[in-house]
Amino acid sequence: MTTTPGAMRAWGKHTHGSPLYAHLVEVIADDAELLRVMTRVEHLPQANLVFGAVHLLLMRGESPELAAHYPSLTEHPLPIEGAGPLFRRFVLQHEDEIVEIGNTRYTQTNECRRCVALLPMVMMARFDTFHLIDVGTSAGLNLGLDRYHYVYDGLQWGPSSPLVLEAESRGVPPELREVEVLRRIGLDLNPIDPSDGDARQWLDALIWPEHVERRARLRAALDLMATLDLQLVAGDALETLPVALAGLPSAEPAVVVNSFTLIQFSAEQRDRLEAIIVAARADRPVLRVSMEAIDKTEDWARLMVDDGSGARTVGRAHPHGEWIELF
Repeated sequence: MTTTPGAMRAWGKHTHGSPLYAHLVEVIADDAELLRVMTRVEHLPQANLVFGAVHLLLMRGESPELAAHYPSLTEHPLPIEGAGPLFRRFVLQHEDEIVEIGNTRYTQTNECRRCVALLPMVMMARFDTFHLIDVGTSAGLNLGLDRYHYVYDGLQWGPSSPLVLEAESRGVPPELREVEVLRRIGLDLNPIDPSDGDARQWLDALIWPEHVERRARLRAALDLMATLDLQLVAGDALETLPVALAGLPSAEPAVVVNSFTLIQFSAEQRDRLEAIIVAARADRPVLRVSMEAIDKTEDWARLMVDDGSGARTVGRAHPHGEWIELF
């Protein structure tokens, strides 16, 4: 896909919280050579992958001069205004390596705080014990949603945990209760072993350089996930989900979760996913839990659940879980 100056600037709205990336978006948009490099990346979103690839190489010790402008890599970063020429030179000098990273890796979930929105929806199920399946699981961060400790303003829930997830509750307070997760199954084109050092570093590199708290949460969540019995399955979810559901003990309930996954599906693929879940309900109760931002005009995620009686919108949330508003 050809990256144009307009497309680059449109993507730039996602750089909130990163003055460095907001500046570099303008650098790229005004430079035909950098736009050409972006276009060589086949996977989407191209900008995420190029920024992630550069960040990854800097983490590995390349170009200390450019790294000196990254808050994630130095305690006292240099002003962002000086980063542009260094970034341009670095990308062009490492073009093939950056393109290779972009064409062999994916933008994958690295924000466990989305669980502040997923947890209340999971608890809207009519059952307390269930198998949990995450579509687009990455390193399985959503599969540990019952192992985090949560704080919604004054309301707390969950076990004593090395990771506490806090969120502003703007609407109806979430109704929380004890649940038991049986199998934890994650589906992904490229599932990530949370104990794999290289894979962990890639997820880290995808986080904006200024997001110190997100980086700390990711590392703590990965450590926790490495202690759980996760079943991570590689492949197209439209092929692996029916197999995963059919492999569960007959009649035992399942919860199927997706968060910022369907945005990468076509309308036809979304319909096929829905048909798989409808068919699975012939053998067991299945709750569908969805946190997605399909409508790109909205800067928040729509929260939806479906227990077989029809999909209903139950709220909305910040894409990274900073706040949740239940209706």
